[in-house]
Amino acid sequence: MAITNGYCTLNDVKSALNIEDSMDNAALEIAIATASRMIDDYTGRFFYKDGTDPVPATRYYTPTDYWILPTDDFVSISEIATDDNFDRLYGTVWTPSDAMFEPVNNPSRGWPMSRILAVGSYVFPWNLPQSVRVKGVFGWSAVPAEVNSATQIQASRLFLRRQSPFGIAGSTDIGTVRLAAKLDADVEALLRPLRRNNGLAK
Repeated sequence: MAITNGYCTLNDVKSALNIEDSMDNAALEIAIATASRMIDDYTGRFFYKDGTDPVPATRYYTPTDYWILPTDDFVSISEIATDDNFDRLYGTVWTPSDAMFEPVNNPSRGWPMSRILAVGSYVFPWNLPQSVRVKGVFGWSAVPAEVNSATQIQASRLFLRRQSPFGIAGSTDIGTVRLAAKLDADVEALLRPLRRNNGLAK
């Protein structure tokens, strides 16, 4: 299978496990894809790009405030439109001067932004559901090094787990370790600073 939105490569994991042949490539790719989605679930965000500048992704949000709209992580925004009368046509298209993006310093450290501020002619129609349409590039501009390392560790663990049906790896000669059905402790330590708090970005 091809790895879709994986956070490390097949060669990354093969190198980590000292695997030189291609016999287990399919199983390793499944492990990488699974580990990547486990990381999404744990952190409450994703680290790949959804959309491009020529073909942006579209997302809808229900505001709870006139001035501040929390969103998914985004790299860039190409359009903000609001549905002010619940006709689902999103006829109010904001100009670039109507909005600002935060946290403003995040891009300088490789992080995305995740809030839109109303600073111009319009406010968010907070009393209407799904009344804000946002088009842009969502996610992260590049996979953080911590996420790449965490994916290699977790994918390796998942791959080895299939060889240990009872959840025990190793031998009586060199010792054994139980392979728990959860994220590796080192993976959690790597990812903890990247978790969203109650679904909200830092």
